[in-house]
Amino acid sequence: MKTQYISFKEFLEVVDEKVLDYPSDQLTKNYKKNTPGQSEGEGSRHETWEDGFERRVVKTTDPEHLEKGFKWRIKGKDRDEISIKLYKKKPDFEEFKKQMRRVAGHEFGS
Repeated sequence: MKTQYISFKEFLEVVDEKVLDYPSDQLTKNYKKNTPGQSEGEGSRHETWEDGFERRVVKTTDPEHLEKGFKWRIKGKDRDEISIKLYKKKPDFEEFKKQMRRVAGHEFGS
């Protein structure tokens, strides 16, 4: 069986034919405005550093962590069960930012 190749331009033409109606601009604006974890009025999908600190720095409940004397953790963004780092005392805001930048370096290769 021989593989058939098409040009990128032909591909885009095929995709354009199959594209269904996109939501209207108004629907998109309403979605962005009402999405949880956003700052008021920004229309952005990203939460502020302060909101992230409040949401992600939590007391640990894992018995293994507690046995080792850790009481606080910074939880993962997409997977809450993942701990980014454990602490014996509640980390301050500067430590939280430092760890988020460190993790972003691993995730995005920067």
